[in-house]
Amino acid sequence: MGIVLDALERFETFAQAQPENIDHPQVRSALETARLIEAQDVEVDAHGEIKLLSGVAKERRISIEDDEMRHGRKSKSQRFDGYKRHILRDLDNGLVRAVGITRANVPEASVGDAIAIDLKSQKVKLVELHIDRAYLSSSLVQNRDEELIIYCKAWQVKNGKRFTKTAFILDWDNHTISCPHGVTLPFSVGGKVQFPKNICATCPVRERCTTSKTGRSVSIHPDEPLFRELQQRQLTPTGRAKLRERVAVEHSLSHMGRWQGDQARYVGSRKNLFDLRRTAVVHNLHVLAKIFTHTTEQSAISS
Repeated sequence: MGIVLDALERFETFAQAQPENIDHPQVRSALETARLIEAQDVEVDAHGEIKLLSGVAKERRISIEDDEMRHGRKSKSQRFDGYKRHILRDLDNGLVRAVGITRANVPEASVGDAIAIDLKSQKVKLVELHIDRAYLSSSLVQNRDEELIIYCKAWQVKNGKRFTKTAFILDWDNHTISCPHGVTLPFSVGGKVQFPKNICATCPVRERCTTSKTGRSVSIHPDEPLFRELQQRQLTPTGRAKLRERVAVEHSLSHMGRWQGDQARYVGSRKNLFDLRRTAVVHNLHVLAKIFTHTTEQSAISS
């Protein structure tokens, strides 16, 4: 490590001695990249000893050639590098309507605006949106029309053997919350409701509700109405059947992933987005071929 840093120091000193070189865009860019990687990966202690930094720097650059690639995680134990690909599949006909590329370390929901732009150019309107929970904070959901129905598996609410959050009744017209014993308090969206400790201390169902000495508290998420809607919907047979329809999206994403491969073919998100669009076109051609073949076969049978 010391040898590499020493070589970098020598090169920078050499380049600075020649103004025509240090001002060259490629030289300046290479030095800036080298110094960035040094700053994010290396530290020098009080004794002058060089060692690798523990942990991962925020927005850590992982590629010399591609400054947009980043570390990403599917779980605590599963990491990937590069970009995330996103698709929006038409569940009626199987066509991929929109695609998007984001850096591996950004939330999935950030692709919402790009998807919306693709849909706008096609002059189509969403009536149902079947999504993963990671997309619930996307602009497609947050700025949705009242007619748009969201299908998404709700978070499982757990509280051991005690009353869960869903046991509390929310009155959205009056902005009040009632506990299982009937105590009603006002709430504000995005805030937390703290039930008085003296009321909780004498409550006959306290053991089934809380062990806190300060009383039961309930947080009201800004998207609480949507969460409650999703929870209620998946309790019905129709709602559960609708949730299973999203499997088709996973199949399309898997098929495109096999064609495109696991490694980015180009440098930068713009070119990799082009590659994803090209793969989506191939996918759609396959879908249209199947539709045409099926239609032709049905016509032959009818005749």
